Amino acid sequence: MMDRILNNKWSIRIISLILAAILFTSVTADNNAGDGSFQTSSQTDTETIQNVPVEVYYDKENLYVSGVPDTVTVTISGPRSIVQNTRAQQDFKVYADLRNASIGEQNVKLQVKDISERLKVTISPETAKVNVQEKVTKKFPVEAEINKSAVADGYEAGTPKVNPAKVSITGAKDTIEQIAYVKANVDSDKAHKEDFTAEATVSAFDSHLNKLDVEISPEKVDVSVPIEKVGKSVPLKINQTGKPSDDIAISSITPDSSEVIVMGDADVLAKINEISVDVSVASITADTVREVTIPVPDGAKSVQPQTVEVRIKTAKKSNSDSEDRNTDQNESDSNTNGNETPDSNTNGNSNSSSDTKDTSKTFSNLDVFTRGLPDKYTAQMITPANGKVSITLNGPQSTINQISASNITAIADLSSVTEGEYSTKIQVNNLPSQVTYKLSVSTAEFLIKLKEEEESRG
Repeated sequence: MMDRILNNKWSIRIISLILAAILFTSVTADNNAGDGSFQTSSQTDTETIQNVPVEVYYDKENLYVSGVPDTVTVTISGPRSIVQNTRAQQDFKVYADLRNASIGEQNVKLQVKDISERLKVTISPETAKVNVQEKVTKKFPVEAEINKSAVADGYEAGTPKVNPAKVSITGAKDTIEQIAYVKANVDSDKAHKEDFTAEATVSAFDSHLNKLDVEISPEKVDVSVPIEKVGKSVPLKINQTGKPSDDIAISSITPDSSEVIVMGDADVLAKINEISVDVSVASITADTVREVTIPVPDGAKSVQPQTVEVRIKTAKKSNSDSEDRNTDQNESDSNTNGNETPDSNTNGNSNSSSDTKDTSKTFSNLDVFTRGLPDKYTAQMITPANGKVSITLNGPQSTINQISASNITAIADLSSVTEGEYSTKIQVNNLPSQVTYKLSVSTAEFLIKLKEEEESRG
């Protein structure tokens, strides 16, 4: 059977045709598969790369160029594999070629190199307006500017010294010609009361105080600032004015700052020993806080702070004639001791309710004594300026009534001083345990000097 088929001419032709068809189909399928693979591998992609640095080629020894952007955005399109590799490597360069540029303003095209030729590259911006100028270097003196926050209230900065006094500024010729000011701004986190040195950055400005694009060498300078005391600390005296409601008595009037600093010429300050402030208690019905403005004494320049908050404490009167009794008692106390301000609730009643009731009393002009100062030092009290403080006592009325100014001692311990400015808490002795107190100035400040220095100056 097989022999007959193979010997038949038509059978062989039919078999050949079938085999040819199978072969054709197979080859076509392979080609289609190959075309699909090639198409996949050659798909295009687009990526945007930002903040690409720009290099500038020019005669750096003799020319100065401005206007070239520091960075640009580059968009690349092409075969996906090349795009992805280029984005990952970012080994191409964007540059502006100004090696043959002329002096003056001109537009320059930004170019790219070291990138595959199969990629389409777009740079944004495509061009830059640059200014090519002759390079000039010139020395300028530096002016120091002291920020007000660097100097404490009551002090001022003297003439600062800058080191180095001059800096070299390099830039385009026309920019150098615009320089009107070269400043070093001195700032500080601390308000200084004594001389200090700080590092400051130097900047150049035109006549309208616009900052100029130039190179400054050195960029920073050292500024030594002398500090001088120009203010005087004086106590604040509170004068009560007006009358509260009929059933209300004023227990105490306490400012949040018992001293203020007065600025002015030395001869004017010498005549100022205190500042009086009127505080109205008219129509007060309960405890309150009021802000009052500190008046500037005649001839003085200013005061710090400009306002203070005054806390007014009140108490209900126990009966209709308590006001008269309190007034009489206050007048009696005032005649007995001019430095003692009793609470208006303190009266001559001897009943147990009155004795256990809390009250307050203020003593003013108490001397602050010092102790423990080593022999090799001298101490000058800066704060409080007059060496005196006020103290407000709070406690049982029967106990408060027995305390006089002679029972109270305010002490500043100087046993641990070092040369220079020194601060210490003011201690109060000889008070009963059930009595609390508040000082008008809680910390005393001293200027400590070696005796040898004092003698040599003498």
